[in-house]
Amino acid sequence: MISVTLMPVKCGMNMTERKSLRDISWQVDEKTYRADPALSYSTLSRYEREGFNNLDKLFDRIESPSLTFGSAVDAIITGGDEEFNANFMVADFPSLPDAVVQIVRTVFAAYKDKYTDIREIPNNLLITAINGISWNNHWRPDTRANKIKEDGEVYYRLLYMAGDKTVLNTPAYNDVCNTVSKLKNSNATRFYFEADSPFDDNIERLYQLKFKAVLNGVPYRCMADELIVFHKEKVVVPIDLKTSSKPEWDFFKSFLEWRYDLQARLYWRIIRHVMNQGPYFKDFKLADYNFIVANKKTLVPLVWRFSLTQSTVPLTFRDGSIVLRDPEVIGRELFDYLERRPPVPNGIELTKPNDIVKWIESYDR
Repeated sequence: MISVTLMPVKCGMNMTERKSLRDISWQVDEKTYRADPALSYSTLSRYEREGFNNLDKLFDRIESPSLTFGSAVDAIITGGDEEFNANFMVADFPSLPDAVVQIVRTVFAAYKDKYTDIREIPNNLLITAINGISWNNHWRPDTRANKIKEDGEVYYRLLYMAGDKTVLNTPAYNDVCNTVSKLKNSNATRFYFEADSPFDDNIERLYQLKFKAVLNGVPYRCMADELIVFHKEKVVVPIDLKTSSKPEWDFFKSFLEWRYDLQARLYWRIIRHVMNQGPYFKDFKLADYNFIVANKKTLVPLVWRFSLTQSTVPLTFRDGSIVLRDPEVIGRELFDYLERRPPVPNGIELTKPNDIVKWIESYDR
């Protein structure tokens, strides 16, 4: 007897040829991804902003209400309600200033294993934990500590209830939902976040794929918010979603401030490198990076394309007054520093005089 297995198919699909980028991606969970020592865009951009003096802090976790908001929007857009509920807890509590949220989180991280109530923490320990955070620094230490305990008591308790989840209050959650709704329904951005059609196998939308590559001897990693694959046209369009405190039409300012050029160029090269390894995707075109930007107040989502994504030279603007170094140049420099841990930056002489004029002329930070 001949056994026949029936398989679901989609019209137009060539089952012997079509592949998915997911198959050649780095298939690990986010915890594994974050723990990997390969260099990432966030490390390069932070190094470029803060320089040699902060090498030891480059891998410290940064938290802020703005980053939390962006992560919440990302979770719903890329993973749906299931991912959001797995990572966030919504609670009805009064809004707090960003600085107070940061302070309470810092105190919680330092003392959660010893103190279940922020009011139990001695003032001197609390002030030590938040040393360096700018918030009413002109007040007496005890006054600051008592105010933090008063304003942050409920939030500190909620952090315990949330466990590994991030806490959002109701107004923040409403802002998240409004932003997601605009992104999914705006004429400018709706297409990017539509569900794939069961009747058209040409377009494939893939979220949060991770990739690794060694470029010129330096290991890198990236996690792409979205990749849209047009199989018939053999084109892959890389997308990054940004929630911005600036209006969407001012995104070019944020682009410079946070060095998103590094993200676009580095991600493109990593993804291109991986695509080149397989017979199916090596002939696909990888388009320039597109940034989709949304501001929770203005709610006018816009798409910005970076036409210099594939450039491999320093980028100069405004007659040379703005110079953006190449990500691999930065990566090689940083990788060397992290490997050797030199006592001073490259070019500084330890045994003979250094030229002040030379360093003034080369200073660009």
